[in-house]
Amino acid sequence: MQAEVSRIDSRDVLELRFRRVGNGPNNGGNAALALRHREDSAKTVRVTNVRLLGDQIRAELGDLALDDGTWEVLWIDRDGRHNPVATKDSGFNLAERVAYLAEPRKRELRVLRDPQGGLWLRSTSVTPYAEVAWVEVGEESVTVSGVLAYAPRSEGRTAARVVACQRQRSGVVVAEADLVDGRFSCEIPLRPIVAEHDPDRAHNEWDLWLQTNAEESGLRLGAHADDIVEKKAKVSYPDVLLRGAGDAIRIRPYYTVDDELSLLATVARDGGR
Repeated sequence: MQAEVSRIDSRDVLELRFRRVGNGPNNGGNAALALRHREDSAKTVRVTNVRLLGDQIRAELGDLALDDGTWEVLWIDRDGRHNPVATKDSGFNLAERVAYLAEPRKRELRVLRDPQGGLWLRSTSVTPYAEVAWVEVGEESVTVSGVLAYAPRSEGRTAARVVACQRQRSGVVVAEADLVDGRFSCEIPLRPIVAEHDPDRAHNEWDLWLQTNAEESGLRLGAHADDIVEKKAKVSYPDVLLRGAGDAIRIRPYYTVDDELSLLATVARDGGR
């Protein structure tokens, strides 16, 4: 059985659509699905809240107890057999992903298509963060913008700031941020980072956090919604060269091994050219 469309909406409802009745599951029986853990086949969870509407299935997954990992989606036929569901859909739509980020949650569910076309579901524990959508490098600043992810959102304008914390050092640089309806933008000045540079440390890394009154501990800036992993080796930004009290300092945004956004400051060893 192959689905033409397989998506998870922002309410953790799995939607499957089939081309026509003959290819779909509604052959006079009730809709029934199950999820089987890919690494432990003994873990099989039956999906009880399933609605069948013509060639469309809507299965509510939000209340299911699913361990982290990848789960195979199975159709249970009238004889009780568990049959793998195939799909033509990649399951990815960036606009839908942004809508998914808008809901507070501790678990992320995503549909995947395996290399053979099988439909899988990935369950991942998550914490709120600040999803970066845009990075712009200016002459003496870096501007970042994006949306709150998996965190409660307030309507209208909310007080917020981006805090740059010097990794393994005590430096802190704070920049006021514009946060409206869950969307943020901030221009981070680089002169204060140059002033705090530790020349005895080859690399001065500055990790970026978005602070609000509701999230005083801060939301880490990162880019996870686009499905591109290992950005550190794939995404590069231009650097800025600024003269400090002594050496010239190069600063550039970069993604860490966890696809989180930070700033890297190093001494310009080429004489500042």
